Amino acid sequence: MWKILKKYMNIAIKFINIESTEALTNYANDKIKEALQKFTKDKDIFVEIELSKTNNHHVQGVFFRASAEVKGLSKKYFVESTKEDLYASIDDLKDKLEEIISNAKDRRSRIAHKVAIKFKKLFKKL
Repeated sequence: MWKILKKYMNIAIKFINIESTEALTNYANDKIKEALQKFTKDKDIFVEIELSKTNNHHVQGVFFRASAEVKGLSKKYFVESTKEDLYASIDDLKDKLEEIISNAKDRRSRIAHKVAIKFKKLFKKL
C-alpha cells in the first residue's frame, strides 16, 4: 500500500497594537509560504509570525516590526525586520528568511561533502 506524504505548513499570526485584516493575513501567509516552499520537502513545519506596531526610541515616528520563528526544519530559525511600512517589513522578513535557511542548507551540504571526501581518502588507503 502506498503512503501519500503531504506537506503541512501551519502558520500562526499574532497581531500586537494593530488590527488584523484579511488582506494583511493573506499577504503574510503568501509571502512566508513562498519563502519556505523551496526548502521544505514533505516536512511538517510550524511558523509563528508576529506583526506589531512599535516606536524606535531614538527616531521619531511609527515603525512596524515583523518577526517569524520557523520550527520543523533541521533546527529553529528566528528572523526579525523593522521598517516604516508593514508590507515592506513583511517583504524584508521573507528575504531574510530565505537567506538564512539557504545559508544553513549550503553549510550542511559543504559539511557532508567534506565528510564524503574524508571517507573516500580513508577507503583509498585500504
